[in-house]
Amino acid sequence: MFLSQLLSRNAAFVDAVLGLYRSGRIPPNTYALDVDQIQTNAAAVVKAAADSGMSLYFMTKQVGRNPVACQAIVDAGLRKAVAVDPLEALTLGRHGVVLGHVGHLVQIPRYYLEPILRLQPEVVTVFSVDAAREVSRAASALGREQKLLLRVVQPGDHLYDAQEGGIRLADLEAAVRVILQLPNVRIAGVTSFPCVIVQDGRPTLTQNLTTLNKAAERLRDLGIPVEQVNAPGATCVWTLPFLKAAGATHGEPGHALTGTTPLHAEPGQVEVPSYLYITEVSHQSDGCSYVYGGGYYARGHLREALVCTSAGAAQRVKVMPPRPESIDYYLKIEGRFPVGTPVVMAFRTQMFVTRALVAPVTGVHQGRVNVAGIYTVEGKRVG
Repeated sequence: MFLSQLLSRNAAFVDAVLGLYRSGRIPPNTYALDVDQIQTNAAAVVKAAADSGMSLYFMTKQVGRNPVACQAIVDAGLRKAVAVDPLEALTLGRHGVVLGHVGHLVQIPRYYLEPILRLQPEVVTVFSVDAAREVSRAASALGREQKLLLRVVQPGDHLYDAQEGGIRLADLEAAVRVILQLPNVRIAGVTSFPCVIVQDGRPTLTQNLTTLNKAAERLRDLGIPVEQVNAPGATCVWTLPFLKAAGATHGEPGHALTGTTPLHAEPGQVEVPSYLYITEVSHQSDGCSYVYGGGYYARGHLREALVCTSAGAAQRVKVMPPRPESIDYYLKIEGRFPVGTPVVMAFRTQMFVTRALVAPVTGVHQGRVNVAGIYTVEGKRVG
């Protein structure tokens, strides 16, 4: 999906990673991160947000919650993170990352509430009155006030499979009146996902944002100051002005930081692609080569790979992804290549749901290339 843009815009990174790979510094089945370019991308997003009057929380699941990448993003001016699930919140806390937003997309079970609230997140999203009660109980036990975002939905909203849920807009006033009686919590705003999707190569606002604006207005009618209309989805330099004009106050860049939103498959975006997947040929069978897998993401639009037969020589070949019911022990590519040949791919991913490793690479653009450790996709250093 991103191979052409990666090669045309960040060839130095590809060359650097291949050099590290051939010298034994990076194992197969690894996502390499261009840390310096991630920081540059983040700085561009920060500037665009400031110019648009938007606030931001940064997402890290797509880069494996990697602490080196997180620090680069923070150094670029993005000070607070959003955690998509409880384990991410705790992982980021261990990395010393300040939590801005937790509970969205995954609600926080009772088991994790007090440990996460001790990290003092700015806002916690709740999908129901019952969830608000749980946050109230935990916040009361800790003696602190916790701000809440309400996930509000209505029929016709754009919700992905296995991500449904929220307070129905028609039930909002009744839910709010109950939540207002709960101790140690305060409603700060509303959220949903996705508020922007990419269609035909262009960003499109979904009905979700209309729902949020209606919900925010109803909160104001009830005398509640609305601090956030939090509208994640394809947040990047291009979309931030549209979000602001449509009523949003907060965005949550993730793939923008690595230059890999669907918009970045084509030229013209500010952010530069800054990760790749590298592996090597394991064996041949039936006229094709099989490379070590583990990092495949089924929604990643993986179509081709760069087979690097020798230094300075490479060949683009077709990838035949595994069927959905299969495990990606190997990935199949066209052609027969020697065992051990490095293979580079660039596709949309969510590293945290794969079995790959993550290698943050620094100094690519300063001529001081270094691997800043080998990590799991959960952000734990293993090498």
